[in-house]
Amino acid sequence: MAGEKKQNAHGATYTVLTEPEASAELARCAHPQSNGVTDTLSLQPCTAPSERSEDRFIDADWRIADQIWRIKAIFDGHAGHSTADHLVATLPGVLHDALVAALAAGSLDVPELLRKAIADVDEQIGKDLFDLFPGGPEALASMTDDDVAALINDDGVNSEKVLRCMRGSTVLVALIGPDNVWVASLGDCQCVLGAKTASGEWHSRLLSSNHNGANPAEAERIHSEHPGESESVLKNGVLGAIAVTRAVGDFLFKLPKIYTTRIFLNAKPGFRFPSKVKDFLGRNLTPPYLSAQSDVQHVHIPSLGASEAFLILASDGLTDLSGETYGIGYREPSVAGKKWVEVLSREDRTGNAALYLLKDAMGWEADAVSSLLTVESEERWMDDTTIVFTKII
Repeated sequence: MAGEKKQNAHGATYTVLTEPEASAELARCAHPQSNGVTDTLSLQPCTAPSERSEDRFIDADWRIADQIWRIKAIFDGHAGHSTADHLVATLPGVLHDALVAALAAGSLDVPELLRKAIADVDEQIGKDLFDLFPGGPEALASMTDDDVAALINDDGVNSEKVLRCMRGSTVLVALIGPDNVWVASLGDCQCVLGAKTASGEWHSRLLSSNHNGANPAEAERIHSEHPGESESVLKNGVLGAIAVTRAVGDFLFKLPKIYTTRIFLNAKPGFRFPSKVKDFLGRNLTPPYLSAQSDVQHVHIPSLGASEAFLILASDGLTDLSGETYGIGYREPSVAGKKWVEVLSREDRTGNAALYLLKDAMGWEADAVSSLLTVESEERWMDDTTIVFTKII
């Protein structure tokens, strides 16, 4: 019954919506958009200002040297939105200029271009901080807390430089050029290719990497880079404190601990849980522990032999929803991706593809959608969820 109060699986109270109210409310909250062959949305149903979405995305087309290049990207911010906002503002321009220069020089190496652009943005974030404290750790150690606070908490340029270091973001970029797709991933967002063969069968292919502490390869990489430090990965997290093993920002995991104790812990606004930050500092012995080096995969579109093909880019909120709804084990990207392609290849699918996939992952039925959409809480009950869908054939 519409308006009825019920308890969801986690014991939280929600309001039952019936159709078409549930679909209308989902669309209002997720802000679906369509731009040519691309559909996008971003959802965080909790309305508390402190819980607003930290996801950001890009959907842009460029004409370069009489060719159309398309960029689709998702940035999943964490601990705040400053780093994700900075990526939206800076990374497209860096990529565009690098692409223009490479095409003009006739020396196009897209994987290297993507890796370097992302790493350069991260490096500049750190350099901006170092420029505020040119004397390095020794000079920083001689400053008083009041002097540090006065310098960094100016509610202006300096504050933003510090916040970009304190916060972090994953990066997922699909660069689509003539006959080719390259996907750069840093963190745990997902990109999946769906392709329909000449026989009419759909196949899925994961085009992103899963950079988190639960990935044995990533855990082993970090342990090998920090020999003798058994707690460099602890409880599936870097230093037992952060799930992702690669990200832009998050300089408290990339710099000596004095930068955290003297700068980040004196910054305003600070960390939501400063005690947790102090807890892992004792394990910060030989930084950096987080990497800004992305993995890049390539697809030559004609080689697919496909009659139709599309890309799905998604923040890990969709992976979480998929696990709940489709019975997929936690963090199984290829399995989730296969399901997403299956859903979006349905012959009766209509409307915005990103919204269709989101609604299906939420359980489709009005009551299931309501149980995730209308929860009565001032704290978030589900992760930010962003989806970018685009056709490539």
